[in-house]
Amino acid sequence: MTSWSAVVLAGDRGVSDPVANAAKVYGKAAAKLHNITLIERVIAALNQSDSINKIFTVGPSQRCLDGNPDIRTVLDKYSVEIIEPAKGPSASAMRGVLASARYPTLVVTCDLPLLNSSMIDDYCQQVVNVDADFVVGAVDYALIGEKASTLKKTKYQFKGQAVCFANLFALLNPQGIKAIEYWQDVEESRKKPLELIRKIDCLSILSYKLGRLSLAQAANKLSQKVGARLVIEDFSVPELAIDVDSAHDYEVLSSYLE
Repeated sequence: MTSWSAVVLAGDRGVSDPVANAAKVYGKAAAKLHNITLIERVIAALNQSDSINKIFTVGPSQRCLDGNPDIRTVLDKYSVEIIEPAKGPSASAMRGVLASARYPTLVVTCDLPLLNSSMIDDYCQQVVNVDADFVVGAVDYALIGEKASTLKKTKYQFKGQAVCFANLFALLNPQGIKAIEYWQDVEESRKKPLELIRKIDCLSILSYKLGRLSLAQAANKLSQKVGARLVIEDFSVPELAIDVDSAHDYEVLSSYLE
């Protein structure tokens, strides 16, 4: 089995973070679901995975760590290397990947409470031999609805399928860093499908609006824009795209886990 590094994005949004505010803590990573912090859930799953050899976490911030000493205990327990977060997830991802300095590397956000080690192993095994530099996971929107119907997720309607993108990304070689560089340029549009497609390619926006743009076509356009081979891989595991991104998500998933 191929040995991976993992980079966990665990920075915070400061006092305006809706998830942290709903949980009455500072920093989303410290928010607890069923008495376990978000970051511990993800770190434990990565540690139990047969695919992951080394774990890095970009964040939490010093303020979050100072206010939640149990997080430091967890990170020490699993020998996680902590990196100071940058401004924004894409810049933090870049710091983590450069610190890892090995491939393949899995980039994952800290707010995937339903993730487990088997899902991580299956993901890594599925993408490791893909002919790509950078792999993005896509999950059928209907599967997420079947898992947790009241969650509100950003939906992308492509030809023949509506998807949500997974919060796991695979860099299979150094060329994949170009995808993260491009991510920094489009980061503010990640929750606005039409705006994001427009930034990728002006001509593609019409195809997208008409429902004629396929996932494969979108990946090809992105590859040309990024200057690296980018593949969007289909997954039938809704947990890969079920994150905690709002107070509503926090309430729904708290109830789900209880």
